Amino acid sequence: MLQSPRLSRSERVALAAAFAVSVLLRGVAFFRYRFDSDEPQHLHVAWGWTAGLVQYRDIFDNHSPLFHLATAPLLALAGERPDILVTMRAPMLVLWAAVLACTLVVGLRLFDTRVAATAVVLLSLFPAFFLKSLEYRNDNLWNALWMLSVVVLTGGPVTPLRFFLMGLLLGAAAAASLKTVVLVITLLICAVATRLFCGGDVPLRRWIAAVAAAAAGLAIIPAAIALVFVRLGAWPSLVYCLFTFFTTMSMHPHDVIARAIYPFAIAVVLYIAYRVSRDTTYDLPRRWRFFFRLFFAVFTVNVGCWWVLVSPRDFLTVMPIGALIFTAALQRWRLPHVSFVTLFLAVALTFAGFVVYYAEGFANRTAWHVTMMRQALGLTRPGEPLMDYKGETVYRHRPFYFILEVITREQMLRGLIPDTVERDVIAARCHVAQADGPFWPPRARRFLNANFLDMGRLRASGQWLTMDGGFTIAVPGEYVIVEYDGEAHGELDGTPYRGARYLAPGPHRFVDTVGPRRLAALWAPAWNRGYSPFDLKDRDF
Repeated sequence: MLQSPRLSRSERVALAAAFAVSVLLRGVAFFRYRFDSDEPQHLHVAWGWTAGLVQYRDIFDNHSPLFHLATAPLLALAGERPDILVTMRAPMLVLWAAVLACTLVVGLRLFDTRVAATAVVLLSLFPAFFLKSLEYRNDNLWNALWMLSVVVLTGGPVTPLRFFLMGLLLGAAAAASLKTVVLVITLLICAVATRLFCGGDVPLRRWIAAVAAAAAGLAIIPAAIALVFVRLGAWPSLVYCLFTFFTTMSMHPHDVIARAIYPFAIAVVLYIAYRVSRDTTYDLPRRWRFFFRLFFAVFTVNVGCWWVLVSPRDFLTVMPIGALIFTAALQRWRLPHVSFVTLFLAVALTFAGFVVYYAEGFANRTAWHVTMMRQALGLTRPGEPLMDYKGETVYRHRPFYFILEVITREQMLRGLIPDTVERDVIAARCHVAQADGPFWPPRARRFLNANFLDMGRLRASGQWLTMDGGFTIAVPGEYVIVEYDGEAHGELDGTPYRGARYLAPGPHRFVDTVGPRRLAALWAPAWNRGYSPFDLKDRDF
């Protein structure tokens, strides 16, 4: 650990004030920041484990399973509730705190007190980290495990035991996100480059033994998980969801270009690192700082050139490192008549301003999902299927296996995944579906629009009657004929209508004894549970 200069009183006050602002903003965002579409998808998979379903085999998912397995008990403890996504953001606060604590430890080892403490505060306010670390997503567990492995890695001499523990943590990270593969490749590249460019006093034989121990630790948790899924009969499904599903995605022009320039980009990064390392004597702290600066650059190139659907969450693991590098540079800047405290506050306020901007002024963007969840729990009962995009309704099983996100929709357009929504909805006797929207495949969208009635945020099976009383049933089940004030009176298929009746698929006809008016055939349980196409629930949210 480096000699750490004491923080001045003004620096301590500034850091405490900025961190207090960060915590206050996080408290507001916790309840009001919009839900990302990945959050209910992850939660739906975790719910599947509590319901006796097996990830990949029974519920499609394109993420590693550790996050869902780890949080499923918390979900079971919380029970079915409309604000479950808010509730399940609470564990993310623990992971957020763990990442900040690890950043502080690494900063103290590689730099000094001022850099470490300032980096932690700036990281907590950095907009991408602030918002993504708030969301219920596997990337936060991945980031926390990665940073714990960095703490172990930098905590002492190169020994097989230390590297075994680091490998064990990286194996857990791989069980939380496949992006760990990119982390491991980046570690190897940077370790070799640092050894070549900066030298070192660790014998090569010890390095080889340590790397072998790390590889052994890395394999343990993924191997155990693989064995569990083999025993559950879900191994082929796991391979498809985590690997085959992505490899069948078409290559966009920007993907081809990114992968073509990858060798040149890496060569440029390594050449710059070599030039920087020349004529410099490296002690252990300097080698670590060189290593992590190089790691930041190489990981960014690796993800940018090779990962599918790159987004800010993919860079969560380099944000703590980036915060340390940026803060160290900030400390070296010496603008005339501008103190370090002034520079820090300017950056912190800028970050906080962008957080407020990207969070849309903290307007409440969670109410719409809570409303939809309230409808899902009111309109359906446990065990009844519900057709949604990606698991947005969390507690109900989707009859169509795939999630309707970008890669799936593209493969459906190319004919690689058949649009069997209509067949699956009918076969599962699914009478409730998510509202209309652009994510539905064309054929599925036509079917749902024609055979489901709007209930607000969700739809129930049924149809508006034509002027002559005709309508068609697609999903067999019990139906009622309703008008604005209640159930209608007349004859259904030639016999007196006296309430809910089982209707088979196909055409039906209702003769109204009152006269021409708007009528609907509606799934009877929806009506009995207080839902009607004439009185949409909570549509204004």
